[in-house]
Amino acid sequence: MLFNLNTSHSSFRLIDILARRRVLSITLVGILSFGGSWLFSTFRGMPVPLVDDEFSYLLAGDTFAHGRITNPTHPLWESFETFNVLQRPTYMSMHQPGQGIFLALGQVVFGRPIFGVWLSAGLMCAAICWMLYAWVPPRWALIGGLVAVLQFGIFTYWSQSYWGGAVAGIGGALVFGALPRIIKYQRLRDTLFLGLGIGILVNTRPLEGVLFGIPLGCMVLPWKIKWQSLDKRLLIKNVVLPFILLILAIAALTGTYNKKITGNAWEFPHVLVSKLSLVVPVCIWQPLYPQVHYNHKVWTDYFRNWYNWYIIYYHDKRTWKGFTQDMFGDSVKMYTFFLGFPLALPSLPIMMQLFCSRKTAGRYFISLCIILFLFGMITYRVKAYFIASLTCFAVLLITIGLRGFFWLNFRQKQIGPTLIICLISLQLLLNIIFTPQQVVVSLARNIQSSSVIPAKAGIFNRIDLPPSFTREELKNILMKRGGKYLVIVKYPLWHNYFWEWVHNDADIDHSPIVWAREMDEEHHKKLLEYFKDRQVLFIDVCWDMPDFFRYDARQ
Repeated sequence: MLFNLNTSHSSFRLIDILARRRVLSITLVGILSFGGSWLFSTFRGMPVPLVDDEFSYLLAGDTFAHGRITNPTHPLWESFETFNVLQRPTYMSMHQPGQGIFLALGQVVFGRPIFGVWLSAGLMCAAICWMLYAWVPPRWALIGGLVAVLQFGIFTYWSQSYWGGAVAGIGGALVFGALPRIIKYQRLRDTLFLGLGIGILVNTRPLEGVLFGIPLGCMVLPWKIKWQSLDKRLLIKNVVLPFILLILAIAALTGTYNKKITGNAWEFPHVLVSKLSLVVPVCIWQPLYPQVHYNHKVWTDYFRNWYNWYIIYYHDKRTWKGFTQDMFGDSVKMYTFFLGFPLALPSLPIMMQLFCSRKTAGRYFISLCIILFLFGMITYRVKAYFIASLTCFAVLLITIGLRGFFWLNFRQKQIGPTLIICLISLQLLLNIIFTPQQVVVSLARNIQSSSVIPAKAGIFNRIDLPPSFTREELKNILMKRGGKYLVIVKYPLWHNYFWEWVHNDADIDHSPIVWAREMDEEHHKKLLEYFKDRQVLFIDVCWDMPDFFRYDARQ
């Protein structure tokens, strides 16, 4: 194990006893994350989908929950176009299926997709704890697992929204936990964990998953392994051949998924969406996409006005000066999210010590982190969930820092354990205070529910919604009323595309509420004819900005 020190202290005896039971410890960490997320959401408000990425993931979850990989294109698809969703050749989320599979599990098993989010966060924390057992002694593996729960398992948007991040974190932890075990034992089960981790990365963040694997190989190849001492038959039987078969299986399954949605096994859904609707590519080395025609004014206005800034940012980042400045800014944001304050403070001197020491493993570990962050910076836009596979590294750094902090003395008294407990308590308090509260949906705020119900089916009723009235509130009012509705949405000139109202379920025709865009009279007549059995609402969104902007405070 790395950094093997004799750490015994009376106040940590209970942790030591529990940490010796690895399966129990790993399970406990996962349960704490899942249960903590559920309790926190119960008291602070259940997560409500707000932005287009969340609705796109929910569409994938609803599709999988119905036992389908994708959905057929709707005959009136132009009226239902929305961001991050592919309408042709099939109707499906542009994102990879990892997050959607967990949302489907939550929907099918628990009745609500949010339980799938909490499950993914719990499994990520458990996987990180399992990974740590290969790198640090049992006591610190368990403490690191608890750090993962505190830092990522409960209080981030990874577990308090539908945006995703935790699933890719599972993949990174499995890969980084399986690797040292394979080198040491050459066991088949560790190879299976490695393959599972790579499969998860490919089906959550494929680009970042590849960038994660390249420097990982750079770390393994120069490692001081006595290849002659390894059992070559075990290595081939339990590692090489199974790994090749797993990679082929992952490629075949991913290609099948792509072909079902895009019609091309080599084309990912998000790549096709980018070609059909975007101008700026994902990576800065790619050329700009050609301008395309949009069917809706809100799309035209957005891509004309908002993307002007994106194009300037894109050209700036392709210069050495701009790239360096943006890389520094992105690194600060990522450090703030993944390490933050105050729990990660002890890791800073430990990182410097490892980097300057002659310990081969320490140098490789720090070099790997630097390479991974550099690779992460070359993408056009960097968000925390883009490089969620690095979560295990962040927890490992924090754990190593706390372990070094453990031996601090003051006037011949060991104060390290007390300081560690104080740091963990302070971090918990800050997370509770600064995690943003969810939207509280009030069915009677500024509007009576009867005023949004049209008197007759098939008749347009134009309704000006009051300020701060959200999509979720209108949905809840209609669901309480019962019946089937067609809601046609008109936006103001200042509409922000982040607060998109037009999102639909996987089975549009059988959904209780169908959301459509305002278009010309011809499209309206087709909608009315097709959905003639529904009550129709024509709404003007006067102000569609929620009461808060739900981003993690650390991002």
